[in-house]
Amino acid sequence: MSVCGLDVAVGWVEAVGERWIRECEEFLRQIRENRMAENPDRLDLVRAMHVALLALNHSVIGWLQYVNNPDIMGKFTLEELREMSQYLNKFAEDFIEYDIKVTKAGMEKGLRELEEERGEEDQPFYI
Repeated sequence: MSVCGLDVAVGWVEAVGERWIRECEEFLRQIRENRMAENPDRLDLVRAMHVALLALNHSVIGWLQYVNNPDIMGKFTLEELREMSQYLNKFAEDFIEYDIKVTKAGMEKGLRELEEERGEEDQPFYI
């Protein structure tokens, strides 16, 4: 690749990275705004959860792109990778435990009947 071509590629990566950061900062702004809201009603709370989940989805997509790219991951030291892995695994563990707790609460509140009405059965989970 020519030096000029390399400059273009580096510029593109920086532009994409800057755009990604701006998108993340906007999600953070919305999340913080939602957390600061005084006396939110039920719809406000549902909207806040929606924004939080969209933000998580956005972030997870980015993480998957990084983790699946050996050129990017190869730039990190073993210690940096260890720190990222520990943080993400703890976050995932806490999130999944909370997911199970809320799912059980939803089942107790009658979501099981809704599933039965729609004809949904237990589906196997595949990775």
